[in-house]
Order: sequence, then C-alpha cells, then structure tokens
Amino acid sequence: MHYNKIFKKYHYCNMAQLRKEDIILREKIKLRLTELREKHGQNKTELSSKVEVDRQNFQAWEKHDIKRGPTIYSINRISKAFGISLKEFFDSDIFKTEKDA
Repeated sequence: MHYNKIFKKYHYCNMAQLRKEDIILREKIKLRLTELREKHGQNKTELSSKVEVDRQNFQAWEKHDIKRGPTIYSINRISKAFGISLKEFFDSDIFKTEKDA
C-alpha cells in the first residue's frame, strides 16, 4: 500500500503531533482489524458487542479519515475475541515494512 497519499492528507489536516510512521501504523491496524473481522464473518456491530466497545467507536476505527485508532487495550480484547494473541494480531504481512518485503 502506498502511504504517502494518506500521510499528505493527514499532514494537510494539521496532524503535526503524529509522525509519518505513526500514521502508517494506525492505517495498518485498521486494515488488520478489517481483515480479521471479515475473515471471521462478523459485522462491526457483532464484534463491537463481543469486545464491549461502543459500536460507533468501533466503526470509526475502520474508517481511514479519522484521527484516532483503537488503543492497545482494545486491540488485545479484539484479539481475544478472535481467539488469537496480541502477538498474532501483529504477526501479519500487513505490518511488514517495505524494507522487510
């Protein structure tokens, strides 16, 4: 995935508090969340209920135009809901850097 377009969009929106690599990581987390949810055949409402997160917050995590993403605590609860460890959540090709690929 080409992240320069995403970075420019957020940089333009005055997101000086986030560095480029932080924005890229947040986007990768959103992609992984969507990937796992779809793989397990769950919709956002079902999964948000299962991990006890407000549905609107959960839906916002998968949007690519918001400033916030899930916390590490939420990612841990989501991982448990899928029956995987936090390590397994991040053990995905999505998180490989272009240098690693």
